[in-house]
Amino acid sequence: MEELTLTIDGKSVTVPKGTTVYQAARRLGIEIPIFCYHDRMPPLGACRMCLVQVERMPRLQTACTLEAQDGMVVHTDTPEVRQAREGILEFLLINHPLDCPICDKGGECPLQDFTFRYGPGRSRFVEQKRDFPKPLPLSPVLMLDRERCILCWRCVRFCEIVSGDDALEGFDRGFLSQIHAVPGKAGPSKFIGNTIMICPVGALTSRTYRFRSRPWDNSSTSSACMHCGLGCSIELDVRSNEVVRVRPRENPSLNDIWLCDLGWFGYDFVNHPDRLVAPLVRRDGVLEEASWEEALDLICGKLREVRDPRRVAVLAGAHLTNEEGYLLQKFFRKVVGTNNLDFRLDATPWGASLEVPWGMECAVRDVEGADAILLVGSDVTEEYPILWLRMKKAVDGGAALLLLGPKEPEVARFARTSLLVRAGQEGAVLDALADLVLGRRGTPEGQGRAVAPEEAARASGVEVDALEAVARILSEAKRPLLFVGRMTVDGPGGRLALKALNRLRTSLEAPLNILRGRGNARGLALAGLLPDRLPGPAPLVDAEARARLERLWGGPVPPARGHTALEMLEACRRGEVEVLYVAGADPAMEVFSRRVWEEARAGVRFLVVTSLFPTETARQADVVLPALSFAEKEGTVTNLEGLVQRISRARRGPGQARSDGEIVAALAWRLGHVLEYGSWEEVFAEMEELVPGLAVGARLPLREESRGAEEPVPPSLPSAPPEGEDHLLLVTGDVLFDRTDVTGRCAGITALAGTASVSLNPADASRLGVRDGDLVAVSGEGRREVLVMARVSTAVPPGHAFLPLGFWEAPANILVLPDRPYTVVRVRALERV
Repeated sequence: MEELTLTIDGKSVTVPKGTTVYQAARRLGIEIPIFCYHDRMPPLGACRMCLVQVERMPRLQTACTLEAQDGMVVHTDTPEVRQAREGILEFLLINHPLDCPICDKGGECPLQDFTFRYGPGRSRFVEQKRDFPKPLPLSPVLMLDRERCILCWRCVRFCEIVSGDDALEGFDRGFLSQIHAVPGKAGPSKFIGNTIMICPVGALTSRTYRFRSRPWDNSSTSSACMHCGLGCSIELDVRSNEVVRVRPRENPSLNDIWLCDLGWFGYDFVNHPDRLVAPLVRRDGVLEEASWEEALDLICGKLREVRDPRRVAVLAGAHLTNEEGYLLQKFFRKVVGTNNLDFRLDATPWGASLEVPWGMECAVRDVEGADAILLVGSDVTEEYPILWLRMKKAVDGGAALLLLGPKEPEVARFARTSLLVRAGQEGAVLDALADLVLGRRGTPEGQGRAVAPEEAARASGVEVDALEAVARILSEAKRPLLFVGRMTVDGPGGRLALKALNRLRTSLEAPLNILRGRGNARGLALAGLLPDRLPGPAPLVDAEARARLERLWGGPVPPARGHTALEMLEACRRGEVEVLYVAGADPAMEVFSRRVWEEARAGVRFLVVTSLFPTETARQADVVLPALSFAEKEGTVTNLEGLVQRISRARRGPGQARSDGEIVAALAWRLGHVLEYGSWEEVFAEMEELVPGLAVGARLPLREESRGAEEPVPPSLPSAPPEGEDHLLLVTGDVLFDRTDVTGRCAGITALAGTASVSLNPADASRLGVRDGDLVAVSGEGRREVLVMARVSTAVPPGHAFLPLGFWEAPANILVLPDRPYTVVRVRALERV
């Protein structure tokens, strides 16, 4: 790399060619004030605040746009520069209100700081300042005080360059220029919180944080976001034991400096008054408050009554820490003697979720270096939005984005090709695609083939030419990446899809990334919270691994494979589970079919639930124990790429709530076993002996094993709905803004989520007499229905209806029958708006 040397304020610095003067000055620790410039976006030179004097140049220059030259001599503090800075600041303050005492940016405002350091002591302007009605809501969470805006364009350029959603734009010119939301946008931005962070003044503020605190009143604690599986690095700002704000913590290898809006605004649940504060025990059919001693003694009594430990089962939620997951499986394996442990509650019996490890083979940071990205069955901005920012950088650099699935994702406008397929046919299409790629790479076409391209095209509704175009792009790519999401992995074609993707992975030598799991799902797998895996995760059948664990624990480990989540629920239905322990999960809402849970619950004699809130499952329990949230406990979590991060206690928990680790330690003590540790570090140290490479900050590779079913499963599709009738195939999936027991208690997320809606293709909507915005009833074959708003969209293929998961008032799982890979629904209009 060519380098050059320049001098700034008498100090010499050597930098790579292409470096700007501003960047070179930063290397020397010399401050040059800026407003419009941001180092994650190309320079603009709009605010003129960074003016410097360069010898042999007749005028002052903007340091953020000026490329350094060899031998250049720069001065940042001459009388001319100081005068120019004073003039710029004086000009900016002509109409800027001096309302620092009530401005949310006060104390962390660059305009305030630069005025103090570089501005004039007084203004020569005496005219009345411009005034606007305030605040102006730009979204359910974003407020604009127009008189504070200095038109630096950072927010507009973020929406254009970084997120690509064009949520904000500049309107009018000159004195009338102002920032505003783009009229007619289909939905809210998923990254708008970042514009608040990069706004250099208090023009953009958060509706949920506005007037709640000042920065010097907050105590900040580093943590990791637990909403989706990426685990973005964050700071929790707490005032008077209340989480008042969440901010991104810079982590170049993960979320860089950004957060999605679920991370920005999804924190209110921690402080919510609905939090459970004391144990509850069912007496005479009613849950009543009890002491910890009574609740724990009751649980231990029921466990002692169980003759066969295989009649005890554990379902866990993905918001436990690594250490809690480890202690949970240690307690139930060593003390109780059961391997019936699982956290994969939302898997389907016809999908492939239970057959493959969830997670990413490549690092999040490496995504932006891809030259071709195949994204299958995942609406990435709805499920893992920060991952999209990495993908977009790749696309901006020339990478081909290739989409395939039964619902077109929001990012389709950036795609080179988007294949919208009939539900369940992704496997057939991918199998044909794998053959085409293998043929292009010199492998005999058709090897291992389950479906011919023409057959796949007929079954799926895609064109053979489109398939061949995708195969050509993948074959020619030097750095391809493969991603597959829940919509496909858990769909009827999931097994065939995983087998085809495994063939593609081998042929292309490309990482295969299974975008599956929220919170700490990857960490719970590492901790051994699986029916056939020990911590590591080592196979349960590995006698050496089991012996090593028994030596460490000082006791036997049951050798027989336990039940998966689905097998546990079936065993519950048959009355073969006497005690079901649910830790931090809500199977009533999370299990793929509500009927499966209802029948399972009816067959369980004793149900224990640890929870933050009185969830649907908790209301059906015999004992409910109040648990701590991620903001109230210490430990580590592991994200989808295997990155181990530290979370720290930012506030005290409510009432008598305890961590899940403390709960199982107390149970163990009552059953005559010591399972107490002095700190999370002691648990982590024990895990280090079992998990290769485990360390805070380490990235653990995904274990090597087959990514697909051994034998291809022939694709199938039920008969097309008869012409003129209202039968539609139901497609479900995650959305970023939903209304679960957690997100439904976050004011910002509730406002962003709005009401649940069903998406219909325009052809189906027209045939059914449904218009956009109508209130409709979606009914399944089981005579159950949900009431939602209709959204007419080409994102779903004809003959399909997309219903989001995660809305307590419209639970999609009540429509799904346990024995039907395909769910057929009817949609009828009830009311027009």
